Amino acid sequence: MYELTDTIVALSSTSSGARSLVRISGLEVPNTIRRIFEPHPAAAAGLFSGAVAIDTGLKIDALLYLFSAPRSYTGEHLAEIHLHTNSSVTEALIDKLLSGTVADLRAAGPGEFTARAYLNGKIDLAQAEAVNEIITSSNKLQLAAAEKLLAGRLAQTTSKIRSDIMDSLSLLEAGLDFSQHDIEFISRPQALRRLEQILSELDKLLSSSISYESMVDLPAVGIAGLPNAGKSSLLNKLLGRQRSIVSARLKTTRDVLTGILTLAGCRCVLFDCAGLIIAPDNILDKLARQAATEALKNACIVILCVDISKSDFARDIEALKLIEPQALIAVAAKSDLLSEDKLNQRLDELNESFDADFLPTSSKTGLGIETLRKEIDKKLIEETTVQPISADSECSHVAETGVSALTSRHKQAVAEAIENIKQSVKQVNAGNDEVAAMMLRAAYQAISNIEQQNIDEQILENIFGRFCIGK
Repeated sequence: MYELTDTIVALSSTSSGARSLVRISGLEVPNTIRRIFEPHPAAAAGLFSGAVAIDTGLKIDALLYLFSAPRSYTGEHLAEIHLHTNSSVTEALIDKLLSGTVADLRAAGPGEFTARAYLNGKIDLAQAEAVNEIITSSNKLQLAAAEKLLAGRLAQTTSKIRSDIMDSLSLLEAGLDFSQHDIEFISRPQALRRLEQILSELDKLLSSSISYESMVDLPAVGIAGLPNAGKSSLLNKLLGRQRSIVSARLKTTRDVLTGILTLAGCRCVLFDCAGLIIAPDNILDKLARQAATEALKNACIVILCVDISKSDFARDIEALKLIEPQALIAVAAKSDLLSEDKLNQRLDELNESFDADFLPTSSKTGLGIETLRKEIDKKLIEETTVQPISADSECSHVAETGVSALTSRHKQAVAEAIENIKQSVKQVNAGNDEVAAMMLRAAYQAISNIEQQNIDEQILENIFGRFCIGK
């Protein structure tokens, strides 16, 4: 699958960014750096400032992060070259490194840096998968789930289960070894109680977890508007719970707040963010607006929330220009504050000013909320490819709880272990301790495959083949 003796190189940053990161890993790292970086690093590891020789007469200022084996991400000699330059210069540097004139380097394959970290024992397999999930996460809920995998949360849980299985297996096999001497290491009722407890732990892991794949493609829907336009109240009303702080004070929401919105036909990640301040007068307002606009530009649908109880909508029009949404649903919030005649008059004004059909809503009375849910559902189906609702894919709030996020491979391993434990219980009841021990071994192996190394090479290729090059 991977030739670990090769030294590999790849661009590890986006090709469109202002800063480029070129990563090199393998035995040839020290020799490569000596030939392209000036001044020569004074130590085998550390942060160095200097220049990289791109071509004859062309040197670019750069920062060099140098790591010595085994104290690196991959467990090998590792170098990261950070350049503030354009993509053409970066490509020229990588071409030079691959030309063979500097050292014997080859281009890294998809996920090969992380694969080396796994194969060299720096991370377990669940953590390796988490790296890719973090890279591909498009919202905070996905990111939180992936970060828990990377932190080893799943490994901590399965480690205890694995230990319990091994303890039970050891006692059963010890009894088999000394069966001729009438020595009982564990009674049948004790063995059954232990196995039932293990089954309970496995069932809990499977039933209380989220399928990571059930969140990966969830579309994002953002609520946008000026400060105090009613965004937080609308988020809470749609989610049916108090997710965001509601206050009459301006600028209560600073961060991007998210929750899973379950609709008739699909699910989405619904988020509320800071009000779109037209002219921020301090750094906090500026950063909050930047976070809001970036999140909203990546949303599949933006719900524009306008306070219809006021008479001037000029700043709301300016706010809409900041985000340029892919798809828009226009909402006239706080409609309960106006009489019916006044409401109709203001709706006409809004529709003409924004060239959009505004839906009157009230988070206080519930006016228009169900219609809004249907409109979000309809527009998501029109605008995106969404996953349909299914009875076995209930989403919990990963960012707010200790719930694990399992990939389909993890779920398969846990389900296999559960089946083997059930068979072991059956065999213990029948007095077939030798068969029961064999089934316990199978259960132990199934759980071990979540994070350990004795796993089929084809599975590894499938896992790391989903990565992008340079990761």
